[in-house]
Amino acid sequence: MTTVNTVVIIGAGLSGAAAAWLLTRKGFRVEVYEKSNVIGGHVRTEWIHGIPYEPHGAHIFHTYDSSVWRLVSETVELVPYRHRVLTSVRDRLISWPPQENELRELSEFEDIVRELAARPAVRDHTNFETYCISLLGPTLYSVAVRGYTQKQWGRDPETLSADIAKGRVELRTDNDVEFFRDPYQGWPRGGYAELVEAFLGSAVIHLGRTVTVNDLSAIARRYQPVIVTSALDDFFEEPGALPWRGIRTESIYLPEVTLAQSAMVINEPADNVAWTRSIETKWALGELHDRLGTIVQREFPGAPAKHYPVLDSAGEYSRIQRSFERRLAHYPRNPIYSVGRLATYRYINMDAAIVSGLHAANQIAGLLTSAGDRTLRTDQARAACHIVSIC
Repeated sequence: MTTVNTVVIIGAGLSGAAAAWLLTRKGFRVEVYEKSNVIGGHVRTEWIHGIPYEPHGAHIFHTYDSSVWRLVSETVELVPYRHRVLTSVRDRLISWPPQENELRELSEFEDIVRELAARPAVRDHTNFETYCISLLGPTLYSVAVRGYTQKQWGRDPETLSADIAKGRVELRTDNDVEFFRDPYQGWPRGGYAELVEAFLGSAVIHLGRTVTVNDLSAIARRYQPVIVTSALDDFFEEPGALPWRGIRTESIYLPEVTLAQSAMVINEPADNVAWTRSIETKWALGELHDRLGTIVQREFPGAPAKHYPVLDSAGEYSRIQRSFERRLAHYPRNPIYSVGRLATYRYINMDAAIVSGLHAANQIAGLLTSAGDRTLRTDQARAACHIVSIC
């Protein structure tokens, strides 16, 4: 029997940090390895003269799960913030998702109304474009969605899965201009680094350490549980096996401006605009609205980074991801759990990232506890290897 009292976590983002939080509370020693020199992963907040901005784009904490909300709000102070997104169409700003009554402002309104009346009763799930057209009609899709999608993903929308549109593209008639429907919404007063740091707690954190499958023998004993939050093509040292879409941001600090735009996020679907959206994080903190100084970011797609998994309409990339997961499941030396957006190749929100980390931590704690005095037999460790893609 092998004594196990340490859990290794690869990645100091939100899902890995949530797992560390629960495991340390249960009395386990946690070692976290992060390839960057800062914690937080994609969830990062920076500040200039007390004004926040996010190098990896806008993040708003929202959830239907009261237990997750309670955990986060008891860990850091969440200020109330209800997110609103606008989209620029024909030099006008309309809500996103659009409200039907706002479409009257568009010169194409009559065509849009006619096409909405002719929509099929059942959505066409063949690909992203067919789904959106069956929901919005061809004209509204063309002016408000297609250009944004081509810029964001760098490929024809017909090659993308309809799953990308579900939950993100809709047409509303209820005059609710808030982007999210979730009852619980907020933003951490001290920024997201404060939340991740609090979750990591007493974990040992190694920064600037890239870890792949070939490094496990150096950082984890045999049959010691390992949580992987990094992309599996990186973990298996096969870069490029899975396509990713990354963004870069350009930020400008405006010292004499209180608020520069009409909402935190403004989408730019037009082909002749290079960026996909502009972001003013200051909107999240109401007490700053009257204060001089703000930061506006422009988000440009196509950076060599792994922010968004590419879900293709043929499902080929999901099949590649599943092949990586099978390799994790059959890894003989350590039980490995893959959690979070990168490791599961899924676009998930922050609450789901937290839940995935907590779920993996509970699985590990339950397994080790059932083995008695935190000991893990060889057969138990190998069986645990089959628990992957927890989310």
